[in-house]
Amino acid sequence: MDDTTDFAATIHMDLHGLRLAYKTTSDALTNWSGGDPEEQEFLFHMKDQLFRCLLENSFCID
Repeated sequence: MDDTTDFAATIHMDLHGLRLAYKTTSDALTNWSGGDPEEQEFLFHMKDQLFRCLLENSFCID
């Protein structure tokens, strides 16, 4: 499979897992030591998407 091929994936996790994924992604960006700039861009995008999920969850709390 070509690495540039896009595909959709669904991941199910609880709120604790979502918070942990956001924290570890944020930590990876904070401690970025250089390397492939595409990986750093991916982390920025992932952090943004995870934050959106956290915000959406905060609006759904009863």
